[in-house]
Amino acid sequence: MNRATILVLLALVAGLAAAQTDNAWQQKFGFSLMLNEGYYSDNWAGEEKTSGSATASIDHAAQKQLARALKFEHAIGLAFGQQVTDEDTLGWQWSKSEDKIRLDEVMRFTLGLWVDPYVSGALKSQFIDGRDTVTTRYIHPLELLEAAGVGRTFFESEQRMLKSQVGAAARQLFDELDTLGTVSDAGVTWSTDFRTLLGSPDAAYSSKLVLYKPLVSFGSGREVGTWPQLDWQHELGAKIGKFITAKAFVNLLYDEIVHDKLRLKQTLGLGLSYTWARGM
Repeated sequence: MNRATILVLLALVAGLAAAQTDNAWQQKFGFSLMLNEGYYSDNWAGEEKTSGSATASIDHAAQKQLARALKFEHAIGLAFGQQVTDEDTLGWQWSKSEDKIRLDEVMRFTLGLWVDPYVSGALKSQFIDGRDTVTTRYIHPLELLEAAGVGRTFFESEQRMLKSQVGAAARQLFDELDTLGTVSDAGVTWSTDFRTLLGSPDAAYSSKLVLYKPLVSFGSGREVGTWPQLDWQHELGAKIGKFITAKAFVNLLYDEIVHDKLRLKQTLGLGLSYTWARGM
């Protein structure tokens, strides 16, 4: 498995095998524009500042039984947000409030066993990297994680879904601002996806947990660390009418090389949304 090649191979196999079955693609597409605003008059007594933010996100998931013993699963999540704050003498100041690119491709070999062998590729990045005040970089930094192992779908329906998988993995980190250059390591990974409706089709909760423990590093000299790296996402959403959605999102991150404590991101939003589903 070499860098992004597994993602290309998965896409090619999906295209070549599509003609072997009449099963339709099961797809789900979602778009949302979440807004937040707060206003304070010029004579307000306190440190609060007038501010506003807008975050647009696009999600697409698709899966298809390409052949009797071959199933392809695809998911992509894109999000970008800006916030503006009135900093008095400095005027209006703009900054990012959200920036995410996530692509997951999985090929499962459905052999009728208790577990299904799989190969997968995942890409994580962001649209704009502004850490360098001199040069703005796009689609940077970039992380690729390729894995092969076994997984099991415990249940999957329109109401609920739970699947988990474990395997050996290889990872590459491309960051031009990292003094170590490209970081390559290998280890083991475990991921679990869960979603459920909450009493009605208009309210749902989803969770995605990814653990990765590097065991060996290649060439860069970067430490592999003692504890597994954690990326745990939670999303709670409820529709109000046809196009209005309220969302709560929590992301827990842990990587002792980055920081020795658990990092937390939490957002609440209300805005416009649209969801289209076919067979899912």
